[in-house]
Amino acid sequence: MKKYDVCIIGAGIIGASISRELSKYNLNILHLEANAKVGIETSQGNSGLVHGGFDPTPGKLNAKLNVLGKKRYEDWIKELTFPYLRIDSTIVAFNDEEVKHLKMLYERGIINGLDKSELKILDSNELRIKEPNISHEAVAALVCNSSIAVDAPMLAKVLMTNAIKNSVDLHLNEKVVDIKKQNDVWCIKTNKNEYESKIIINVAGHYADKIAKMAGFDEFNLVTRRGEYRILEKTESGIVNSVVFMVPTIHGKGVIVAPMLDGHVMVGPTAEEGVPKDETRLVTQEKFDFIGEIGKKLISSINMKKTCMTFSGSRPIEPKSDDFWIKATKKDKTFINVAGMKSPAIASAPAIADYVIEELIKKPNLIKLEIKPNFDPIQKMVNPLI
Repeated sequence: MKKYDVCIIGAGIIGASISRELSKYNLNILHLEANAKVGIETSQGNSGLVHGGFDPTPGKLNAKLNVLGKKRYEDWIKELTFPYLRIDSTIVAFNDEEVKHLKMLYERGIINGLDKSELKILDSNELRIKEPNISHEAVAALVCNSSIAVDAPMLAKVLMTNAIKNSVDLHLNEKVVDIKKQNDVWCIKTNKNEYESKIIINVAGHYADKIAKMAGFDEFNLVTRRGEYRILEKTESGIVNSVVFMVPTIHGKGVIVAPMLDGHVMVGPTAEEGVPKDETRLVTQEKFDFIGEIGKKLISSINMKKTCMTFSGSRPIEPKSDDFWIKATKKDKTFINVAGMKSPAIASAPAIADYVIEELIKKPNLIKLEIKPNFDPIQKMVNPLI
């Protein structure tokens, strides 16, 4: 039975981020993923937007980590090769009440740490110069100029490839089936092998609550919020110049018409609560039609008949705090949960990794952290096997 310092469970973009950042240290790290590939669950079913930071409620952990994470992406852009696009976010208001919400989002962004140069409220004339195809019913917009669009599954693969380069052991197709602590060491059993580790970091997405309960910790439960999308043909490219939102505080976060990195146009998502965890990737006829209404509301001339693909994804929500759940269990600091990774988790990914390392491993001095003298932060290629 091989012994490790840290075992990370779950290789979505958040797990991969933690793995890569922890690989800077002289540690024996095991990373377990139940699927045959990295980043094919929640990381695959989303809009891939690094949000500017104006939407999260001030004072919440996700607001803090959103802004810090967006800044830390600049380090990743320098060190890692992955598809990304710097793009504006344009939040559109259709009446006076929604204009009030734009002003609230502006103030919220400033409170969360954005610079005033990152945000601007446009009147209807300025909006139509920026977005000529916007609905004539639109009366104003808030623009954030510091958003980034990324290919989240590809970024997860790049991060994981770099972690492997720096000596992390990734085991795919290994589903955790049992966790017990014996003699101050975690014993982890998968469908294939058994391992020992001093620390467990639980980043199992929708199933993080189940993994925690498996280890004997019943401190949180996760619910689902499924979002369905329609993807339009490249012939619709150029119909929007930015990621165009409906007001998130009214219509639900993330309702957009947006250019994609590959030239297609994305419309969606819906927001459906309480979906069974094994149905979070389903696409339904009812929501397919509703997405068409969303597109037409924002861009009257959009041709939804050009739909060439659909997909669906879901966010794990911790309903009591409605925030990220990033903390060690009350009974054992060596079992760390990184759960409730709803939006803006992708935007926060680098800062989430930093937070886990600094606040939950380094400050309680769980394990000795020494930087590897041979750590290689540069990653140009992706391991095709992960």
